[in-house]
Amino acid sequence: MGRRSVPLDDASRWVFNRLADDYLARPPYPDALVDRLAALAGGAGGRVADLGAGVGHLAIPLAGRGLSVTAVEPARAMLEVLEARAGSAAGIRVVHATAERTGIASGSCDLVVLADAVQWVDPDLAGREAARLLAPGGAIAVVEPAFARTPFMEGLSALLARANPKSRPRPPGAVRQLLALAAAGAPVVEEPFTQDAPLDDGALAAVLGSLSYAGAALGPAALDAVVSDALALARAAGGARFRRDLTLRWAARRRPRRGRRPA
Repeated sequence: MGRRSVPLDDASRWVFNRLADDYLARPPYPDALVDRLAALAGGAGGRVADLGAGVGHLAIPLAGRGLSVTAVEPARAMLEVLEARAGSAAGIRVVHATAERTGIASGSCDLVVLADAVQWVDPDLAGREAARLLAPGGAIAVVEPAFARTPFMEGLSALLARANPKSRPRPPGAVRQLLALAAAGAPVVEEPFTQDAPLDDGALAAVLGSLSYAGAALGPAALDAVVSDALALARAAGGARFRRDLTLRWAARRRPRRGRRPA
């Protein structure tokens, strides 16, 4: 999303165009998180910009709660899957754009959210764009996932690290920078959530394929080896449970102070 050197219409260089189908296997976000984001947007009728919307894991359930959602995604294949999933459902508009330059009208959003996407954006540009999009009193929210500390997830993390030791961690401070620019001077609230779902063998293979540092970074043989080891790990653990700790950080843009009436 934040690869400014890659033209938006150069589909071959947007890695997530190759991961769209595998993304469908990812477990949904927990209802509690979706409800919290809906509340931050003001409930039914609220206007949301979902930056890096992917295949709609947040956009679709938010629209289902009566919000008006603009799903912004630079990977055209992801948007096509999102549109197919949403069908004729009301409340979703798709925009082929980046988080740094959405083309959405200024001041038109009650909530701007990035879920599992901050590592792909330029936090300075995306933060300034979010500030432009937010209406007074609107909120900027970032959801960051981390593998939970369970035997299966820790084993899976070790497998992936061995397969791709060059995988990069999320840039330190990027979330704080983005929030500070989008809602200058506002306190940041941090709330924890948990994503937890069983995966059968096919879903586990697809989830691994959806990871940018696995499915897109490894060759077919290396990915097959990771999948084989992960399936063995799942059997030893009595089944695969995909569990991630989700951290929601959000801040509300302050409303401008009204001037005093003349005496």
